[in-house]
Amino acid sequence: MERRYLADASEMEKERERLEARNREIDDMFLNLYTDKAKGILSEQRFVKLTAAMEREQEENQKQLKELALSLRRSNEQESDVRTFIREIRQYAAVRELDEGILNRLISRILVGEVKKVDGEKFQEIKIIYNFVGEIPAATE
Repeated sequence: MERRYLADASEMEKERERLEARNREIDDMFLNLYTDKAKGILSEQRFVKLTAAMEREQEENQKQLKELALSLRRSNEQESDVRTFIREIRQYAAVRELDEGILNRLISRILVGEVKKVDGEKFQEIKIIYNFVGEIPAATE
């Protein structure tokens, strides 16, 4: 979990740096275009087209930067919740008997489904929703 989080966070950070660098590059390009227009090297029409395209790109970059910041914040919160859950679980690793206090500390709720018959056998789905991490998928064999 931690390695995946670090890889995801690292990728998001690299993308953030790339977008910010590109925005700085576009700012420099704006300055150069303005200088070229002022010197008469660039026509008004060409200047308007180029600056409009660069403004659209910068706006899109800003939008992506906001989305990245939100994703990184969510990822940090999830990682913190998982670390808290692991700390809690470790406290109770040697417990031989569950009591109400332990259950309340670890489990948010237990969802019990309707009894169903499958191939003549009774079946009832039970989902345990843990504090901090939610439902943990069952391990596949």
